[in-house]
Amino acid sequence: MTTAVLAKIKHQKIGKLPLVILPLAQWQKVEAILEDYEMLRSLKYRKSIAESRKQIKQGKVRRLNLKTGKFEKVQKP
Repeated sequence: MTTAVLAKIKHQKIGKLPLVILPLAQWQKVEAILEDYEMLRSLKYRKSIAESRKQIKQGKVRRLNLKTGKFEKVQKP
């Protein structure tokens, strides 16, 4: 997907620095991909996911059932 978006980009040079001009919609796609990439590389984020999975296995996590209005245990994946 990223290569398809980048293939549509027109490159220009102003002085010695390359300049890339993108329509806003395409930039938002690239920005979302970059944010996901940075988030997945984050050690703190990965530790948070591991801790959450551990809590689910231990039965410490509960979810609100919107139909009954009561909290119930989250099922193990």
